[in-house]
Amino acid sequence: MADRCLKTSSLHGTLSRLVILVLLTGCGESEVHESHRGQHRETVALTHVVDPGGQNQFQAPDKVLQAENSVGQSGEQEPPTDKKLDGYHAANAKTNKDYAKLNGSIFVDWKKPRAAILLSGLLDGYIEPCGCAGLENQKGGLNRRMDLFEQLKAKGWSLAAVDLGGMVRRFGPQAAIKYQVSIDAHRALGYDVIGLGARDLQLPSETLLSQLTPEGESPFVSANVQSIFDEDFGLTSRYRVLTVGGMRIGVTQVLGEQYAEDLQNADYIFQSPETALEPIVKRLEEENCKLRILLANTTVEEAQALGERFADFNYVVVAGDSDPPPPEPESIGNGVQVIELGHKGMYVGVLGLYENPTDVRYQRVPLDGRFEDNDSITRLFTAYQDQLRTLGLAGLSLQANPHPSGREFVGSETCADCHSDAYEIWEDSSHSHATDTLINLPLGRQHDPECLSCHVTGWEPQEYYPFATGYENQKQTPHLFGNGCENCHGGGATHVAAENGDLEVDDAELEQLRSQMHVTLQQAKKNLCVRCHDLDNSPEFEFETYWPQVAH
Repeated sequence: MADRCLKTSSLHGTLSRLVILVLLTGCGESEVHESHRGQHRETVALTHVVDPGGQNQFQAPDKVLQAENSVGQSGEQEPPTDKKLDGYHAANAKTNKDYAKLNGSIFVDWKKPRAAILLSGLLDGYIEPCGCAGLENQKGGLNRRMDLFEQLKAKGWSLAAVDLGGMVRRFGPQAAIKYQVSIDAHRALGYDVIGLGARDLQLPSETLLSQLTPEGESPFVSANVQSIFDEDFGLTSRYRVLTVGGMRIGVTQVLGEQYAEDLQNADYIFQSPETALEPIVKRLEEENCKLRILLANTTVEEAQALGERFADFNYVVVAGDSDPPPPEPESIGNGVQVIELGHKGMYVGVLGLYENPTDVRYQRVPLDGRFEDNDSITRLFTAYQDQLRTLGLAGLSLQANPHPSGREFVGSETCADCHSDAYEIWEDSSHSHATDTLINLPLGRQHDPECLSCHVTGWEPQEYYPFATGYENQKQTPHLFGNGCENCHGGGATHVAAENGDLEVDDAELEQLRSQMHVTLQQAKKNLCVRCHDLDNSPEFEFETYWPQVAH
C-alpha cells in the first residue's frame, strides 16, 4: 500500500510554540544497556506533571491534600465527615482472598532466567482501579505493576520493560495530564520502549514533545509513524536494541492500518506497517539481535498477518480483545508466536529467557490484590489529584451542558417533601454517601471529574461532564451531594415547581410531569444502573442482587 502522508500545514505554528525546546538534541543512541537503565531509574523525576494550558499551576505532591479544613477547588472549606462513611477503608479492608485460586498462580517452578521482558500495553487511561467495588475485587493499576517489577528485581532478575502504547482513551486537558502521569510512571518503572497508540497521537504534539528528557532522549518507538519533529528532536525511533542479561533483544512497534485515517494530526506521517517493517527487519538482523519482538497496536488479525509475513520476529505482542487474555502465546507457524495482553492494564506478560534459546517461559500476570501500592507511584497520583484540584472544572475546560431532556436538577432533599419513605431508603444507602466516599479516601478524588461523574448528582456518567444545574463543587451545590434521586429519575425542577404551585399547569400537564419521573425496573436494569455499575467500576454487579438493597 502506498505511503500516506498527513498534511503538515501546522508545522510552523507548532514549532513556534516549542521554541523552548530548541536546545534539545536527538533521542540518543538506539541501544540501551542495563547500567543506563538503572541509572535513569534512580534519577527520574517523579513529579513531572504539567499543565497543558501553560498556566503553571502545578503544586508539588508533598503538600497536604487532605488536611482538616483544606481549601477546595473553588476556595470552599472541606467539611469534616463522619468516619463511619469512609467507603475507601471499607473497600480496602483486607480480606482473606486466595488470589492464586481466583486468578491463577504465577511463576510456578520458574528458575531464574538469564533475561526477562515485562510486556504491557493499552492502558487506556486506567492508571489505577477506581476502588468503587473494593480494590480487592479489581485488577490493574500502575502501583501494582511497580510492585511486580520490584519483586522481580529483588530476585536478581535482569529485567527490561516494553509497552505497545495506547495509554489514553479520551481527549482534553485531563487526558493530557493523565498521559503525562502515565509516562512518568513508566519512566519510574524503567521502561525501555513505549509505543504510540492512535489516541496517544491525537494529543497535542507539545504533550509528546514534553516527554523528551533534558538530554533529548525519547521513550517512543514506532516503525511506521514518523514525527515531523524527528529530524530536530528525535521524538520517535524506528526500533531499539536492548541488552538484557548479556542478550541483544530487538524491539519495534507498529500502528495498525485501521487507525491511519483517524490520526487527524498533521504532525505525523503514517506508513503501512509492511512497508515500514521491511528495512527494520534487516537492521535487526545486522544488529545481531537474538530475540526480536514486534509490538503491534493493531487488531489480533492484523498482528497475526504481520507475524506470518515477517517470520524473523519471535514474538508479536498485541492487546487483543479477550478477557482474560490467553495464558500462553499462540503459535502461528514459522516459529512466530502471538502474545495477547488484554485491555486497561489489568494484566501484563513476562517472558523468561534462558541460556538455551529454545527454553523460554511465559507468564500472564493478573495485577490483583496480591500486589501492594508503591510510594513513588503514589506520589505521582498525589500530584495528579492536586493538579486537578488546582485547575478546577473551568481549568479542565469542562462546561456544563443542558441535559438532553431540558430538565434541571433540584437535589434529593427536595424529593423528601413528598416521597419521604423513598428518601429515607436512599439516605441510608451508599448512594447518598457517594461524594463522602471520594472525600474520605486517603488521596481524595472529589476534584476528579472521572470520579465525580458517578458520585454526585447531575453529571453525564460515561462522558465525565456536568449538566446545567448539576453539581459544581461543595460550596456552591452541596444539595447535589451523593448519587441522588435525579440521576435515575431525571431532573425534577419543573415537576417540583408544578407540585408546589409555582408553575401553572392543568391536570393533564401535571400528570405528564409526574409520569416523566417514573422509572420501571426494566428501564433501570437495562439502561440506568449499568451507566455507573459497569464492568470497570463494578465488575460483580448483578441487578437482582443489588436492587433489593435500594428498593423503593
